[in-house]
Amino acid sequence: MRRFLTMRRLVAMVLAAAALAGAGAEAAGATTDELQPAALFTGVAGKISHEIEGGAAVENNPVQAAPRGARLVGQRPAWYAVVPSVVTQPDGSRCARNIRRRFTDPAAAAAAENIRQNYEWLITVGGFLPCQTADAPPAAPTPAEQAVSFWRVQGEDLLPKPSPRIAPGYMLAGKMAYLEAGSQSTARFEHPTPLGTLVIEAAGRLMVDWGDGSGLTGPHTGPGGPWPDGNITHFWTTAATYDVRVVQRWTGRWSLAGVAGPLDGLETEGVIDDFEVRQLQAVRNR
Repeated sequence: MRRFLTMRRLVAMVLAAAALAGAGAEAAGATTDELQPAALFTGVAGKISHEIEGGAAVENNPVQAAPRGARLVGQRPAWYAVVPSVVTQPDGSRCARNIRRRFTDPAAAAAAENIRQNYEWLITVGGFLPCQTADAPPAAPTPAEQAVSFWRVQGEDLLPKPSPRIAPGYMLAGKMAYLEAGSQSTARFEHPTPLGTLVIEAAGRLMVDWGDGSGLTGPHTGPGGPWPDGNITHFWTTAATYDVRVVQRWTGRWSLAGVAGPLDGLETEGVIDDFEVRQLQAVRNR
């Protein structure tokens, strides 16, 4: 408890020193504090900025020794320093914040800055945390963000799905099977957004898993077709039932509000469950 009280006493001394510096600054020509909070406890070394505000009349002003590149404040040079303060928030709690103060005397500005450098940490250990700034409102989604979000959330529901078939509904082992994917190879859809109409044009590539451990084949061009012209073919060597899975991998391009970009990463699929492959049998005629 004694240590805590001592720390509080140190904080009180710091605040009193800050008040004295402020009073001395006023005697030296300091103006009203600018309530412009700076970052607190950033670890950046303190510095005094020199400015002259009002700049158009510098040439005709008797203050000719003003720092170069500064502005005039009422036709007088100004020095700025960041000083610590403890303020009361709307909820009644107290917190520490930095205030940028304007001085017309460089010695007063240097004294105020020295207080911050030497005693700022005492404010924290004395129990005053840095003030929390209000959260900024979330930024409006960019066209790219809206396009990617729509693609990820609704794309799979809107993109065509394969409906594969192999005529005549079964196949003989060792005989070539012709697959019809039953899917469109392209798609286009639109979606209204606050920035205008989002347009997505997509194209799908077909991959086929024939269910016999041979892995995915493809990408296949076109949707396949029946015998004898179809271009997605396969044969099985063993009579059994196989799950034939057709995967369509989609890429796209979006355009919205005058900008555009690529899309990828979506898949749709269709399955022929338990497709029967029969054993070829010889038939003996008398």
